[in-house]
Amino acid sequence: MASDCEPALNQAESRNPTLERYLGALREAKNDSEQFAALLLVTKAVKAGDIDAKTRRRIFDAVGFTFPNRLLTTKEAPDGCPDHVLRALGVALLACFCSDPELASHPQVLNKIPILSTFLTARGDPDDAARRSMIDDTYQCLTAVAGTPRGPRHLIAGGTVSALCQAYLGHGYGFDQALALLVGLLAAAETQCWKEAEPDLLAVLRGLSEDFQKAEDASKFELCQLLPLFLPPTTVPSECLRDLQAGLARILGSKLSSWQRNPALKLAARLAHACGSDWIPAGSSGSKFLALLVNLACVEVRLALEETGTEVKEDVVTACYALMELGIQECTRCEQSLLKEPQKVQLVSIMKEAIGAVIHYLQQVGPEKQKEPFVFASVRILGAWLAEETSSLRKEVCQLLPFLVRYAKTLYEEAEEANDLSQQVATLAISPTTPGPTWPGDALRLLLPGWCHLTVEDGPREILIKEGAPSLLCKYFLQQWELTSPGHDTSVLPDSVEIGLQTCCHIFLNLVVTAPGLIKRDACFTSLMNTLMTSLPSLVQQQGRLLLAANVATLGLLMARLLSTSPALQGTPASRGFFAAAILFLSQSHVARATPGSDQAVLALSPDYEGVWADLQELWFLVPSGLTGARNRRDTSPESACFPSDCTPSPSWCLALIPTPA
Repeated sequence: MASDCEPALNQAESRNPTLERYLGALREAKNDSEQFAALLLVTKAVKAGDIDAKTRRRIFDAVGFTFPNRLLTTKEAPDGCPDHVLRALGVALLACFCSDPELASHPQVLNKIPILSTFLTARGDPDDAARRSMIDDTYQCLTAVAGTPRGPRHLIAGGTVSALCQAYLGHGYGFDQALALLVGLLAAAETQCWKEAEPDLLAVLRGLSEDFQKAEDASKFELCQLLPLFLPPTTVPSECLRDLQAGLARILGSKLSSWQRNPALKLAARLAHACGSDWIPAGSSGSKFLALLVNLACVEVRLALEETGTEVKEDVVTACYALMELGIQECTRCEQSLLKEPQKVQLVSIMKEAIGAVIHYLQQVGPEKQKEPFVFASVRILGAWLAEETSSLRKEVCQLLPFLVRYAKTLYEEAEEANDLSQQVATLAISPTTPGPTWPGDALRLLLPGWCHLTVEDGPREILIKEGAPSLLCKYFLQQWELTSPGHDTSVLPDSVEIGLQTCCHIFLNLVVTAPGLIKRDACFTSLMNTLMTSLPSLVQQQGRLLLAANVATLGLLMARLLSTSPALQGTPASRGFFAAAILFLSQSHVARATPGSDQAVLALSPDYEGVWADLQELWFLVPSGLTGARNRRDTSPESACFPSDCTPSPSWCLALIPTPA
């Protein structure tokens, strides 16, 4: 290999003998003056456009880092020489070296980041050519570092984000380069950027939002593309939301081409994802704007998904899904909704047509596409719709149910890939990061509310049972339950885990009532019953988990009536503990409370139950039916009794406390 390189090197030397002579002088320089003079000769011998990687590396080998370091840090310049000229030469050398990716990540370059960052905000004559050249070279160095694998982390730690923000806000020379580099750093490491420089980034957001609100030219469309990157992972300042909504209202209220409208829809989707509807003002203007947003989103979805053979702009359509989800939330909100009833009726009709297009698209999805993020996003919006509306499009939904069960099962069985899909969806739809509520990482959780409604109806329930949905739900419930077991830190679990468990319980309750034969013959429900029995005793003792305890107690008691012959219910310690916990849950809901001015006590809700009674009372009233069934079985068939005979307090005492429902 050496023999191959040497002829090439000799050929290069023969092409430019002057350069080789000057490089030799540079290597043999004995002091800074000689090195400086030789370096000037090298720059004359090599044109910037002609220098290649090998020549650049040979210049670096001749100069090294010592000389540029002294140029950057020197505080005494020769008479008649401005001090920034020497620094400019040092930065120029670094910029030359940084064009080599290996040198851009060199420790001697990385430790210059704090110094380089200060040059971006240094004061001086804005018309000075040397100063402008130094700023350009500084941006070239920082951009090269940002392009290395660990470069963004080093830049953030070196204070570059704050310096870039100040450079942009100062609108001095090169401020457009500062904004471009900021965009790159936010895209690569948003969380770290906001952690290190939140006040400065918020100042930039305020400036961009104000510019967006005032813009009357094509720059407003460019800002639509930039602004999503500058929305913070925490609360967006109210003045920014005001400006962003006003700017979007003007854009979307105009007749636009797709390249102008799409960035605006994606910005609106990002705001909806981060802030819900809080960024939309109340009143007539806000309701009209929201209706316009949802209308445009539905039209875009139908155009993209109904026409076979056309290329789907997945990022735009997924952003429209987010806007449709906002519309669904507002249409189902009873109090303080932005929409009036006529608007809700109209939007539901429009969204129904868009959901029909989503169903049509999903019907065409083959096995090879099931792991694509856009399919996940499409299932998500369908799940949001089915959570609120299952009566319309019933035929189409029933036809799609087999696909949905298979899809949910596929992602459940490959949980790691499913979690990765949720991140890809967020990237696809909105931005390189995911502020606001996180997207669920499994398709099954998206479908649970809709399936809860569908299991009440004969036709959809039969399809779900035929496709194996109950068995899948049992496995899913047991897996999710493990996350709440004593060995896990439940304080860090998202609320969606417990909500998902509660919804699973509702589905199982529907099946207990409408398909009792399934509960008796499917072995998965025996495993589920065992988990309920072993879990309830500890669950009723945990603060803040009464709703889940109510679901588990009710489901367990009703299933016990169907599985009374199971060995696990024949007076085992687990069954005794379960029924004792059920009675404890029931009996602690009410307490005797003295009435002011009277010697008599009245039955009242206990303080722990008051806050959740509105959601809990229907389940609480179902519990006695399970206890009564257990008591009757004990009285009529002692051999198969599932209620412990020595349990205290007794079932009759507990049932005596139950008030008659109004």
